Parts: sequence; C-alpha cells; structure tokens
Amino acid sequence: MSEKKALAYINQFYAGIGGEDKADVGFMEFDGAKGPGIGMQGMWKDEMSLMATVACGDNYINNEDKFPEVAAQIDAVIERVKPDVFIAGPAFNAGRYGVACAKVSDYVRNKHGIPSVCALYYENPAVGMFVKDNYIVATPETAAGMRKVLPTFAALALKLAKGEPIGPARKEGYLPTGHRYNEYHEKTGAERVVDILLKKLNGEEYVTEVPQRTFEMLPPSPAVEELGKINIGLITSGGLVPKGNPDHLKQAFSIDYGSYDITGMDSLKQGEFNSIHGGFDTTIVDQDPNRVVALDAMRTLEGEGVYSKLHNRVLSTAGVGTNVESAKDIGARMAQELIDAGVQAAILTST
Repeated sequence: MSEKKALAYINQFYAGIGGEDKADVGFMEFDGAKGPGIGMQGMWKDEMSLMATVACGDNYINNEDKFPEVAAQIDAVIERVKPDVFIAGPAFNAGRYGVACAKVSDYVRNKHGIPSVCALYYENPAVGMFVKDNYIVATPETAAGMRKVLPTFAALALKLAKGEPIGPARKEGYLPTGHRYNEYHEKTGAERVVDILLKKLNGEEYVTEVPQRTFEMLPPSPAVEELGKINIGLITSGGLVPKGNPDHLKQAFSIDYGSYDITGMDSLKQGEFNSIHGGFDTTIVDQDPNRVVALDAMRTLEGEGVYSKLHNRVLSTAGVGTNVESAKDIGARMAQELIDAGVQAAILTST
C-alpha cells in the first residue's frame, strides 16, 4: 500500500512561536509534523506521513484583508506537497483559532478538492459557521483533552486520505453536519425504537438516531421609551478588574463575575483597572480601561441629562470559552443584582 500524505494547519501557539504577543505573525511553514501533528504521526505509523505544517497568527489569518495572501501561500504548499488530506487544529473552544481552522479547511476542500478535517469543541463559534459542509471532529472544551481527541482525529483523517467510506457522526466522532442519508439495517425502524425505549427504561446507555438540538429562543427586552428617566448599569465580558484581580476571576471558562465600585469616578484610570481576559491582547485596554467599559463617555452623557443615573458598580466577567450553562447562571445573577439596585437598563460591552 502506498503511503498517504497529509498537510496540517496550526496557530502560532502550537507552532511554538508564542501566545497572544505573537498573534499578529504572518504565514509560516515547517517541514514535517509540528505540535499536535507529532502525536498523530505516531498513530498513522507507516500508512500516512505529515509532510509539512503551515501556521499563522490568530489575528493575522482572521484579518479579511490578509486571508487572500495566506490562501495563496497555502496554495503553493499544496501544489508542492500534493497532500491526500488536510487537517487543522485541534482548536478546542478557542474562538479565533477555531474559526481559522474551519475556514482554512473549508477553503482547501473547495479550492483543491482535497478532503479536509478540523477538530473543535461543539460550542466553538466556528462550528455554526462551517459544520454543514465540513468534517469537524468533536473535542473536549480545553487542550487538557488533547490525548483523548487525537486518536479519533487521526483515524478520520486517515480514512479521508484513503478515500474510504465515512460512517455516521456518532461512530466516526465528528459533529453532525445536518445531512441525513438512507442506509440498510437488519432491523426495522419499529424494532430499533423499541430497543432504544427498553434501554431508556432500564437506565442503560442509548443513542437516538435523530438527535434534536435546539437553542433557547428568548424574546428581546422592550425598548426603553423614556431614556431620561432611567438608571443604567454597565456590564462587560471583557474581563475588566481592579488591579490585582481581588476576586480571582478566571481569564477563561468563567463561572463567576465581579462587581466593582465606581462611585465618584469620572473615568477608569490606567494602573487602577486592567483586563484579565485570556482571549485577546489586552495591552490597549490596560493603557485605557475606558476602551472596554466607557465610564468616561457615560459620565458625560449623565451630566448632559441623557439618562437619569449611572449605577455605582461595574459588573465584569471574562467571556472567552464560557459554556452556555455557566453563562446563563452568571447572567441571571448579574441581572438580579441590577434589578435589586433599581437599574432599568444595562449596556453590555464585549471585546
């Protein structure tokens, strides 16, 4: 059997270049395996080789003006390497890295007709953007699950390279694409559903054949009719905290929030507040905290009588990687604090 060839994409962190301080670096190419690809190479043994690894900074590749340049450089590598499969990640729940992995995989599949696969956590924003037409292997939420996901990732990549039939999502380990295909089964639908029902009644593990995953639909809040008569609160998911992070808020995967007194402050001063958010370069926010919580502008509007009064506390959490259930809990507690303080409307700023 002839050995198959793979080409991989990773970001600046897994390439060993650096973290957020290197998120603006441009296109890079490395011979052979790099980062997670080293582990996958060992799993393929002699059946497939990772011929090259390409990488880019998360900020750089997600800049729409830069992507055509990156795409052309990837085209050149593909023409030279002629891979049988393209792999990207795993990116877990990292937003910019996830979008880059899925976007590049989608590009390679469409432009070159090469089978592609990336690996993401199911709540990564890239999933909703690209899962319909792409294979995305399901990962745990953080890189702590690297060893768990690599065997599934490597196995699917090898099957794609060989052109072997790909089974349903629940068997192959990728996220459902929404496509359904007919297949023959030794049992009728009635027999299968009875089997599932019996397993459910007996407390045994079972998997439905038609999973229904929906998002909760919430009606929008009513518009503020008389702005000049209301009290306004400030909320941010930008991870803004007093210097020293007194509440020890997490920089990602938040489970709590902080409530910080701004009584008598006309603006947020450099050195007194900073951002602990783990999903973006916080340098500019640390230089001027008002960039993520515009206290200076709000005080001006308050003085002009645009609204009645600004609540004397800022509520803050770090939004990056936070799962839905934790976000709902944090949001409910924030809302209750504001309601108890007599606040009728709030402004939520992100990053």
